[in-house]
Amino acid sequence: MLGNALYELVLLMFGAQPTTLIGIIVGSALIFPFLVWGVRRVIEGIARKTQTIEVIPAERIEPHSALVLPVGLRPQGPERAILEWHQPGRALRHCWLIVSPQVRRDARSKLSDLTQWLIENNVDVHTIDIADATSLDETFRATMQALREAHGPVQALPAAVDITGGTAVMSVGMALAARNWDTSVQYYPAVYNKEGNVIINSATAPKQIRFAGIGKVAP
Repeated sequence: MLGNALYELVLLMFGAQPTTLIGIIVGSALIFPFLVWGVRRVIEGIARKTQTIEVIPAERIEPHSALVLPVGLRPQGPERAILEWHQPGRALRHCWLIVSPQVRRDARSKLSDLTQWLIENNVDVHTIDIADATSLDETFRATMQALREAHGPVQALPAAVDITGGTAVMSVGMALAARNWDTSVQYYPAVYNKEGNVIINSATAPKQIRFAGIGKVAP
């Protein structure tokens, strides 16, 4: 409601000119990453005050057969705990790793360890590289590709999209793609130590994020 009111106010002040509409679109694209970044920092700040984050059963995401997972730069990130949550009874069958050039360069051993863990647990690994971790469009397209494969030739359903790792812009792009496919979105509210590494098993489960509205399945 507030967004609609601001939109109408801007149009009343400046008119429905192309430059005005372009400004609104660009402004929205810039605001969303900051909002996601702020929410993530608040959650992490609260998490540091306790050693365990209890995610109540009603908010937990169920284990899925397929997962789209961004790989972050932190040496001890939440990725392993996220994968293990989806693996009871070997539920997880396919995993798409979204990888940035920075991860290829600075977190190569972490990426290798995650890939090896997936292979050892009989999970098919699909790696999708993006050229720019700050590009909303690239992350959106990469996630759309993963979900298109999950719904198409791979037939790996149900699928979930994680937005814990990577940059704030990546989180927004992945969430938008998931919304287009009416796909579950999750966030792992882990506790981090002073070095910025995840405290193992510091959250009881990934938390499912629910959208106010549902998008249409993309072609």
